[in-house]
Amino acid sequence: MSRVTGIVLILSSLILIIIMYRQSQSISCVFPENSKIGHVDVSGLDINQAKSKLMETYEKPIEIQANEQIFLLTNEQLGIQNDYDSWVSNLNCLNVTPREKFWTYIWKKTNQDPVQIEILIVENEEVIIKSIDQVIVPIVEIEPIPYVPISGSTMYQSGRTGKTINKESLIADIKFQVQADEKRIIQAEIIENSAEMPSMEQIRGKIKDMILAEGFNGVVELYAQNISNGEVLQLLNWYGEEKPPGVAFTAASTMKIPIMLSTYWRQDLPLNEMTDGWIEYMIVYSENDPADRLMEQIDFVRGPLLVTSDLETMGFKNTFIAGYFYLGAPLLNLYQTPANQRSDTNINPDVYNQTTPEEIGKLLGMIYSCSQNDSSELVQISQGQIKPEECVQIIDILSRNKMGALIEAGLPEGLKIAHKHGWSQERDGLVHSFSDVGIIFGPQNDFILTIFLYSPNQLLFDKANPLIAKISQSIYNGLNPNNQISWPLPDE
Repeated sequence: MSRVTGIVLILSSLILIIIMYRQSQSISCVFPENSKIGHVDVSGLDINQAKSKLMETYEKPIEIQANEQIFLLTNEQLGIQNDYDSWVSNLNCLNVTPREKFWTYIWKKTNQDPVQIEILIVENEEVIIKSIDQVIVPIVEIEPIPYVPISGSTMYQSGRTGKTINKESLIADIKFQVQADEKRIIQAEIIENSAEMPSMEQIRGKIKDMILAEGFNGVVELYAQNISNGEVLQLLNWYGEEKPPGVAFTAASTMKIPIMLSTYWRQDLPLNEMTDGWIEYMIVYSENDPADRLMEQIDFVRGPLLVTSDLETMGFKNTFIAGYFYLGAPLLNLYQTPANQRSDTNINPDVYNQTTPEEIGKLLGMIYSCSQNDSSELVQISQGQIKPEECVQIIDILSRNKMGALIEAGLPEGLKIAHKHGWSQERDGLVHSFSDVGIIFGPQNDFILTIFLYSPNQLLFDKANPLIAKISQSIYNGLNPNNQISWPLPDE
């Protein structure tokens, strides 16, 4: 009986072992609790389930919103190739032998350490850029349309603002989202590009056409500089023919700007009341006697020559004053300059005072720069004798010269215009030239503008005024296209 019982027990044990062995071999190989691959929880999942969940997570396209439109970029479009098989291959139970599985089952060794796998998703920036250019750019970006001159007008046809994607920012956001635990919609930054302003060459062409249309039978030379970027416009119309600029013109009252500057060069602020008064009457009321008094303060006899010396120190070779303004004043020196020695453009300017549009324009530019900082060229040339606050005063005084004509007539009312105009009877008793030079403080761009007209015959104000006004308005509109103006100019 005991033998039978023993056999039964042995057989039962064998059967139990077989059953347990089969059960041990049927247990799925899964990731332990608290296991993560990347930021995906794979606890209790076998390799196929884990791979499926990883693909579901990491194959989601990146969503990008641009101009209220949603764009989806897939892994392929981001240059991403994830190796999911490699990620799930770290499951420990994959390499356990049947015997080890059986003994683990027998001894109930079910508590495996959690699997924590850090993954690095590698994108390809070149592929990202290519996808942005192919998928998003054609739909979102808009090329700006530049302003175009309107024929027969001082104005320019409005351009169109463009739109550009900030690619650098977008690429950085995409790279961050690729690695992020929770995906969010990327808001692409859209940069608005203002319509391109008229070029200096376009403005120059407009003015050239305007002078021809006006039928002005004489000489027109102008100099303009956009202070914001330093671009310069120069034009010389010599009796309908274009020539290189650099004509020697009678400076007339525009010479009072160098006289004022030389005064500040030699005197400290505050100026005395008498000097202040002379400057006021010289600039605002364009009187000649105060100009003579100021030069006499510099040197009773050689005052004009010292003003010219200051101009030479500043690098100007064509601008000078060789005598006082009063009638019958002696000529203190006969200046020969590159401009007045040209054989192709001689208009017999006054031997007492001369300049060129470029030189008086550059002088105004130096004053403007001086008013902005204490390390400007003018401050350095004067060895600190001219200071920014003095240049500010010079500009303020010039801005009080309000005559409502010439350059002013072409500009908006209330605009700050620091300028000095000039004309005078010449040796034959006629007015042959008009000039106006100044700094214009525009809403978009400040600029320097100097315009000189000459006619061999009597040059009437009613002829010079509208032409100078139209030129100034055309340049203002070109450099401030978002604030263009147009109004009827005086009849010729």
